[in-house]
Amino acid sequence: MCGRFAFDGEQWPESLEIETPKIEPNYNISPQDEVHCIWVEKNVHRITPMKWGFRPSWNKTGKMEPINARFESISEKPIFRDSFEKRRCLIPATGWYEWKTTPLGKVPFYHRLVDNKPMLFAGIYDDWNDTNETRRTFCILTTDSDETISHIHQRMPLIIPSGSVDEWLNFGRVTSNPALFEVHPVDRKVNSTTAEGIELTQPLRTLFD
Repeated sequence: MCGRFAFDGEQWPESLEIETPKIEPNYNISPQDEVHCIWVEKNVHRITPMKWGFRPSWNKTGKMEPINARFESISEKPIFRDSFEKRRCLIPATGWYEWKTTPLGKVPFYHRLVDNKPMLFAGIYDDWNDTNETRRTFCILTTDSDETISHIHQRMPLIIPSGSVDEWLNFGRVTSNPALFEVHPVDRKVNSTTAEGIELTQPLRTLFD
């Protein structure tokens, strides 16, 4: 799964055919946060803030707001099927966190590309209408972890290569793109959704500092 991630607010994919906004970096993006996501409307790229926690438009009373969906079975799930077919998006990130169970408790690990370039997570979205407002919500799609990082967690975000933006947004096609990841333990401060700062992504000197 992916329950927390980071984005520096600057590294947008060059393939986007739209002016990218200047936003504040957030190194501890958490469920219910608003995130600037990429979507397409009539073949034009758009960037819109969406709330992390998916609620389909037809769900007026339920409180379940999943933050992740398994890519392998998404077309089989009624809650996700329509959005997967019609409302796909991309979530920019510079890294994500996973927690590994150890003899001394759960330890957070930060994952990023070895070249520290940005990533694009595959996602889906929908518009949920309240009596007073419309909320656009999204979730991140996950897949089996790369074998180099599966010792931390068996699932990871589905990453779309920057050159395949339109393949995903327009057709839902996923292009294979082997990537090299770096993983390191980080301070348990990231356990708090209110913790902030790039230091949350920095490696510890030893595993249990």
